[in-house]
Amino acid sequence: MRLTTLKIAVLSLALLILYGCNYISYTPHTKKQQQGAKPSVVLLNYVVEFREKNNAWPNSKAEFAATSAKYKQAINEFPYLNIRFKVIDQDKMTFYFDSHIYDVEKQKTINKLDLNAYGGEVRFYKENGKFLWKTKMY
Repeated sequence: MRLTTLKIAVLSLALLILYGCNYISYTPHTKKQQQGAKPSVVLLNYVVEFREKNNAWPNSKAEFAATSAKYKQAINEFPYLNIRFKVIDQDKMTFYFDSHIYDVEKQKTINKLDLNAYGGEVRFYKENGKFLWKTKMY
């Protein structure tokens, strides 16, 4: 029996899926769960307030938290462990976040990587003299 390229590809994919089930999982999220995992408007307003007061975007979580007690409280209540600020210019900045505490605890208990873990980005920009943002969840 000769195996064609298509049969080999299908067999390889099937073996990969069977083998991968031991290491990865996929947890579907409802729109309500996805909405609840977004950063709070309070935190995002504080980021804009930081920019307006200091005339610069924060470069790190530590810099943001050190500026004010309310900023520190807001960032400490943020349920994501990995936070990155990428400053593009004076008017644009992207705030990345991942490793939600729920996902980290779940990974510890089941010892699998979740392909649908919470995470995302917030793009800050200036339009008509006001700072705005758009949130994108992954």
